[in-house]
Amino acid sequence: MRRKHRAITIRKSLREMKIEYDLISKSQLTDEVRGCFAAALKQQGKVQGDLWRKADRCKLLCIARIDGKVAGIGAIKVKTESDFSNEKAGLPKQSNDFEWELGYLYTDPSYAGKGIAKNIARILLDKFGQENLMASTEISANPAMVKILEQLGFRLYGNPWKSNIHNNYLGLFLRYT
Repeated sequence: MRRKHRAITIRKSLREMKIEYDLISKSQLTDEVRGCFAAALKQQGKVQGDLWRKADRCKLLCIARIDGKVAGIGAIKVKTESDFSNEKAGLPKQSNDFEWELGYLYTDPSYAGKGIAKNIARILLDKFGQENLMASTEISANPAMVKILEQLGFRLYGNPWKSNIHNNYLGLFLRYT
């Protein structure tokens, strides 16, 4: 059974919005979850490959919904080994310290600024526990995500590298426990 996290209510103008967070483990994956997750990744436009199968790489997924509509996603997924390579961050030896990655964080732009990504990340980290964790994100193009990662105990390591997908520079963020 999927675990429902507390709903958060935000008052905007005269209308209240209830944000519901579903935490889903790998054993609870369904085609419906895969479809929601893939649709959000497609909308984000920064992930390549078979989007339908990306959920299968994840230990945990979190989907935020407002009025039944997907407002944001995130996951704990198998690490992206190449992010540590000499061609990217330049930290190949540190790769051995990490198995999992906080990733696929995305908030629908119409719901930006409501703390959805930060709440998703916190819910995932709370469930994940105290293990080393990596993340990568656009350094200058996404300062909000950099701030969230830093608030959650991640620090930037290594060298930035240019993405093959969107030409922005990425950074490797590591959280040692």
